[in-house]
Amino acid sequence: MEEHTNHPFRLLMKQFGASLVCTERVDAVDVARRDRRALRLLQNTSEEGPRAGQISGADPAVMAEAARVVEECGFSLVDLNFECPIRRLINRGEGGALLADPPAIGRIVAAVVSAVRIPVTLKIRSGPDGQHETAVDVAGCAEAAGAAAVDVHARSVAQAYVGGPDWSVLARVKKAVRIPVLGSGGVREAVHAVRFLQETGADGVAIGRGCLGNPWIFRQARALVLGSAAAGTPTPAERGRIVLQLVEGEFRHYGPPVALRRLARTSCYFAKFLPDFAGFRTAVHQVRDLAGFRRLVKERFR
Repeated sequence: MEEHTNHPFRLLMKQFGASLVCTERVDAVDVARRDRRALRLLQNTSEEGPRAGQISGADPAVMAEAARVVEECGFSLVDLNFECPIRRLINRGEGGALLADPPAIGRIVAAVVSAVRIPVTLKIRSGPDGQHETAVDVAGCAEAAGAAAVDVHARSVAQAYVGGPDWSVLARVKKAVRIPVLGSGGVREAVHAVRFLQETGADGVAIGRGCLGNPWIFRQARALVLGSAAAGTPTPAERGRIVLQLVEGEFRHYGPPVALRRLARTSCYFAKFLPDFAGFRTAVHQVRDLAGFRRLVKERFR
């Protein structure tokens, strides 16, 4: 979810019923030295609450210091990323690379737990690859070190986001630890969230790429879990109203130059449902200001 879960995005997800929102992953070494860009990524407000500040790294002392900064920024909890499959992190021995060394994750969690007063959670995957499942061992080490909860993505690091998830790993982790277990992977529709909870016994479901262009998934999933009928598919006009709300928030958050560079990425997730998505995608690259985007939305989302 890197480059997506900024402040306006998180506010929108809360508006549509997300119980907990999280920042994108930020390098702990940058947070620890209070790098300006890193602190910008951690910008948050109480309207998002509860909200998690997410960091990644391999050095326990650096992670602990970064966690202190996250706490100072007002987050409800600090989330440690041990699942990211990006190659540059793997090459540094961070993110998903640490799943090959459960005790190392335990040491990092212990250092962070000792450094802050807010709860400490972690994101992991099933393991380094399909032949080495370490999620149960990692969750056990994290629990022993004082973690408050664990979120398991049901794919291996080697898979990244290719191929189907194996939800059964969640059931194994859930049986092995007493702390809450959340999970993700392959949840693209509200009915998937319900089935995920039923099949895994997990305490919660984390929705990542499934909410891009579709914040309605939280409201729909909540209704189904509570035994109510899910709301219907949003109309094109409603989709247009919400994408405009998000884009206007990004113009305020980033300023016009950066928001314009992000415009196609942000809006195309909402526009992919349009009959003439290809036409929208071409047109949005010609937009030069917010007024122009407003006109495009009015023309296309109807």
